[in-house]
Amino acid sequence: MTCIHCCGAESIFDKKEAQKNLKAYRKKGPNKTTQILIDTMSKQGIEGLTLLDIGGGIGVIQHELIKKGIANSTDVDASTSYIEVAKSLMRENKTEDKMNFIYGDFIDASSSIQQHDIVTLERVVCCYPDAKALINESTSKAKQYYAFIYPMDTFLSKTSNKLLRLYFFLKRNPFRTFIHSEKMMNDLVVENGFKRVTHEKAFPWRISVYKKSR
Repeated sequence: MTCIHCCGAESIFDKKEAQKNLKAYRKKGPNKTTQILIDTMSKQGIEGLTLLDIGGGIGVIQHELIKKGIANSTDVDASTSYIEVAKSLMRENKTEDKMNFIYGDFIDASSSIQQHDIVTLERVVCCYPDAKALINESTSKAKQYYAFIYPMDTFLSKTSNKLLRLYFFLKRNPFRTFIHSEKMMNDLVVENGFKRVTHEKAFPWRISVYKKSR
């Protein structure tokens, strides 16, 4: 992610948006796609495992999987506002000893990040210009499981994305969204040593979970 794109992300995922997400989480719990990912991972036997949540937002996946028994989590996010809200939930839940935070672009920070048993990316690839680089680097950090949520690459999704990109252009915000090839992303994860164990649909999103095969 370029510095300009990253700065644009800060202005989109700001304090107002973080508080909005927190309010929704407190009222309704995880959204549909996040809940599917959490439920799927919970069935894999994750007690005692470690989690790397890339683009973790306010930390919903981390907070929920800690409840399910994971040992600890690391949150990498390019939004200071999201990290602050995630930390507030951490303090509220008294999980300070189980959560770590890294601010910035995952690719830039990757060299200092250790491997974790589980790696998750919720709606992250659609915010990243170079999906191949992101998937290659993030799969290298996963010892056992890799899971991500991404938009389907249909005509409707691509049309909607063009309108969204036009909105950002008119607002003079350098942030952009992307629709990457589902086949390309799945093939790349498989090439990097994983086998897909579940593939769920929740329009307009896809939720794919993989297990290390070699």
